[in-house]
Amino acid sequence: MRAILLSFLLPFVAVAAQAADLAVTVLDRNGKPLPDAVVLVDSSVQGPRPAPVMEATVAQEKLRFLPAVTVVGLGAKVTFNNLDAWDHHVILGLMGAGGTYVDPGLNTQMRLAGRVAGKPPATESKLLSQPGAYLLGCHIHASMRGHVYVADTPWAKLAGEDGKAVIAGLPEGPARVRVWHPDQLVDGTPTAVQVNANSTALTVTTQIAPARRKKPMGDSY
Repeated sequence: MRAILLSFLLPFVAVAAQAADLAVTVLDRNGKPLPDAVVLVDSSVQGPRPAPVMEATVAQEKLRFLPAVTVVGLGAKVTFNNLDAWDHHVILGLMGAGGTYVDPGLNTQMRLAGRVAGKPPATESKLLSQPGAYLLGCHIHASMRGHVYVADTPWAKLAGEDGKAVIAGLPEGPARVRVWHPDQLVDGTPTAVQVNANSTALTVTTQIAPARRKKPMGDSY
């Protein structure tokens, strides 16, 4: 009986042993850490896949979209909340090169009323079924910009302030790493990597010159 049990468990042990982590550091064209970079990993090696992020919330607060970049999976539900005391729009559409909308005529537009003290904020949701970068804007406050990236791979993560993202649960073997950033002008070339049992580290230097970040506004405009 013990031998039979071991023979049953061995395939699962082998699969579990294949899972590995990949630590990616993304740098801008000057060699500095690049925050808000979306790191995407593609692997054709067989093995378990992590569940993608299927729900996310983006707030409009102090004339900003927070978080500035949100990463979700295909078909995810994204909810928008207006936490400011004045009205906002949400203009949502696929983003093309140079930070413009691919087709403004196909954009989703929602108006969210300003928040009233003691009441829940105005809320709208949208299911995003097309992969790629979405640009967020506001008709009323043209300076407001944000991004939602719908990943076509289960291994997708947003880099932190240090430009680093750890992709967990990758199968050992060959893979490729793609990087997207709101300030890129063209898509970068994917980077090949060999994922090992121990944590693998990779540094990706891009040609991206990040724009200066806006400081949050006060409680009025």
